[in-house]
Amino acid sequence: MKLTLSLLALCVPMATLHAHPSAAEDVQSVAAEMHETWDKPNLVLDLPVIVMHAGMAIADWVQAEKGGRALLKYHPAHQHWHTLLCGGAELTAVKHLEAAGMSSADAQILSAKLQQAELETLTSAQRQRIDSFSGLVKFSKGKPVASSAHDMHGDTHGH
Repeated sequence: MKLTLSLLALCVPMATLHAHPSAAEDVQSVAAEMHETWDKPNLVLDLPVIVMHAGMAIADWVQAEKGGRALLKYHPAHQHWHTLLCGGAELTAVKHLEAAGMSSADAQILSAKLQQAELETLTSAQRQRIDSFSGLVKFSKGKPVASSAHDMHGDTHGH
């Protein structure tokens, strides 16, 4: 009996190492990816809302006078989040989430989560800034693929 309990005590912590991260850890990993990609010296990204569903996340961002939303996808093989799209009000539309690969049901859930979190969290000024991002910019491997990429940061790498 003691041996069984000892083995169980050793195995339980190991099992938790391989478990999927909790929602809070996912939020932290999305935030870490956004900061790593878009923070500038002396200009840190503010992420007032991050919502997740079915391996996808939407992060509202504000940086200085600019703002927008980023749609990210989790890649389990790489254990990493990647930005798929950046936009403003367009990223609240289910059709754009579906176009990015989500099922209709999952896109509706993610959109509803975003709308609820924004209602509870954002000021009207933040909402206006986030909605002000013009158009949609697609990303591949962390880089914009559209030639008309919106210039989030005022330099050439866009967002």
